[in-house]
Amino acid sequence: MAGAFGSALRREARFLASNFWDLALVSWVPLLLMAVVAIQLSSGVMRGLPIAVVDQDDSAVSRELTRRLDAAPGLRVAARPGDMRAAERLVRSNRAYAVVLIPAGSERAVLRGATASITTFYNASYSTASGAALRETGNVVQSLAATLAATQTAATLGPGKVRRPPVAVQSAVLFNPQGSYEPQLVALIHPALLHLIFMVAVASALGRELRDGTIGEWIGGEPPQRAAAAVAGKLAPYLAIFTGWGLLAIGYVAGLRGWPVAGSVAMLLAGYVAMYLAYVGVTLLVVGLTLTMGKALSVAGLYAGASFAFAGAIFPIESASGFARLWSALLPYSAFAKLLAEQWIMGAPAAQSLWQLLAMLAFLLVGGGIGLPRYLAAARRPESWGRR
Repeated sequence: MAGAFGSALRREARFLASNFWDLALVSWVPLLLMAVVAIQLSSGVMRGLPIAVVDQDDSAVSRELTRRLDAAPGLRVAARPGDMRAAERLVRSNRAYAVVLIPAGSERAVLRGATASITTFYNASYSTASGAALRETGNVVQSLAATLAATQTAATLGPGKVRRPPVAVQSAVLFNPQGSYEPQLVALIHPALLHLIFMVAVASALGRELRDGTIGEWIGGEPPQRAAAAVAGKLAPYLAIFTGWGLLAIGYVAGLRGWPVAGSVAMLLAGYVAMYLAYVGVTLLVVGLTLTMGKALSVAGLYAGASFAFAGAIFPIESASGFARLWSALLPYSAFAKLLAEQWIMGAPAAQSLWQLLAMLAFLLVGGGIGLPRYLAAARRPESWGRR
């Protein structure tokens, strides 16, 4: 069986070396996509989000609030339109993510000891940027309110009556106090891209033999054990190459960008390998059931492409519909995302992530157990060859 494995490995390596686009799929295409994601998210924290301020009060208080909004690191007062209609046009043209309305009479209300109502309208179509602008605006308004309250108390009752609040809330983000998007998103999107390309490459490698009718010459006359070893040898270059890309992804975020792995690097790398093996099992199942390269590639793109949205790492899956939770459980990437959070960010014990490894390897056993025998049987059935 070792001979069949080695022979198939060399055969696939020769094919990759002589076919530009198949080689591109496992070489510069993953590098290019990973680089684009890394560059786009390299700043980590959003700064200078444009907002518009509609100042209908034109008072010292409103001008101070506008100044503080513009000075906040996460915001930039991009425009000061005269009315809400002009502000709406700015939002619709994507020149502002939010509009802060300071109504007339705000300063008068503050001086009377009443509460001035500052309203923020935000564009929910861009939830991440608008949400960040909304939070930053709220912090600025609350900071100014605390300053005005202390000033009013001092002016009315005397400086000696000013007291700090007896109770204050201090909150911190666990495992990412900087609030940076980079360690969370880059570390998740890189494997999401890699496993999608990996599944497409494996589906292409297996389906190509059926499409071109070469599967019979390749393993049609081999006993089942040698044929299975040949399939493993064929897929070994892809597993090795994409494990290397996984190492590069870890090295970039942890080494070059300085976000250290809080848990076990070995467990994290094992998670990459287990994830790829899981998608080998899924691809064998898809190819074995369809026996068609085109259908297998379509299913691979749909199945792996939906993983990021349903993994529960960005969008919560706990309160989603039953279908969404079931679909999440049927995706190996969901288990990998949990392992990634446990080992990279949370620093959980390595033993805790063994369950995620076992969950991913179950996809290999089930998918391979069903799909591989059908694929090997197709090597002896010429009528199943040549389908597009």
